[in-house]
Amino acid sequence: MEYQNISNSSLFARNTLDELVSSTVLGLCCALGVPGNIAALVMLAQHIKEDSFTPKLMLSLAVSDLLSLIFLPVWIYALLNGWVFGQGLCKLFSYVVYWSLYSSVLSVTLLSVQRYLQVLYPQRWAKLGQKGQKGLIFGIWTISGALGSYALYYRNVTKNKNGFQQCYQDYTNKQEALVVLLVETLVMFFVPLFSLLCFYHRLHQRISQSASFRSHRMTKLVIRIVVAFFVFGTPSMINNLVLMAMSWESDVSNNVTGALFFINSCVNPFLYAFSARTLRCRRKQHSDQPQQNLNETE
Repeated sequence: MEYQNISNSSLFARNTLDELVSSTVLGLCCALGVPGNIAALVMLAQHIKEDSFTPKLMLSLAVSDLLSLIFLPVWIYALLNGWVFGQGLCKLFSYVVYWSLYSSVLSVTLLSVQRYLQVLYPQRWAKLGQKGQKGLIFGIWTISGALGSYALYYRNVTKNKNGFQQCYQDYTNKQEALVVLLVETLVMFFVPLFSLLCFYHRLHQRISQSASFRSHRMTKLVIRIVVAFFVFGTPSMINNLVLMAMSWESDVSNNVTGALFFINSCVNPFLYAFSARTLRCRRKQHSDQPQQNLNETE
């Protein structure tokens, strides 16, 4: 995305305010998000053998978040000092970030679809089975890899107007830039937004009608994850809309909205930890279920 346009208009003490602020935010995201997502992976891995699909999908989301954060030190250095890592790593690191971001978007969207089907149409969801669930997760990563592949073509090391190297989206014309921005905005924002609004509107109606659903902790956790995604992703998508509508482009807006986007990958582990009781309760229910079935047969 355009927020990945790593540029440098000055060196060390002459860095602009937006570069310093953005690098600080990215540094905090890395310092908190990397260990947080690793801890989330350990916690979620304990539930991977359960029948519930939600912990597995959250595990996929945590992997996506970790991949998007783990290379942040490279981008921070490039933001402050220019790109010095060569053309190959420019393409590779950019592709990994794009891949992880698309995977995060699809994982969040599928979380909502799964909640919708499991609560409103549990029998239909049950027909999917374990193989179907694995296929969905595999499909997320395959589609995300395909969607992010344009980074391997468009990402190049070029010099900016100040003569510094940068890992940049190198379009040959404005039409190419518009197409890429349009795809990103639709896939990463508008399509998930409208589908999620539809799903959660129906889900909210069902929860309001049934007292048994009002304390559905897992649904509340998924809603928090979705809300956090759109809160921190909206500024970047607005920036994309401005870029499509106008020929004007600002490094300040790209850097700041890009830094905000990464906060989402840092926040998710804390949402998991905040709702850890939910997962423990589900695990206890699954462990108690065989004993309940035995009692019923007796």
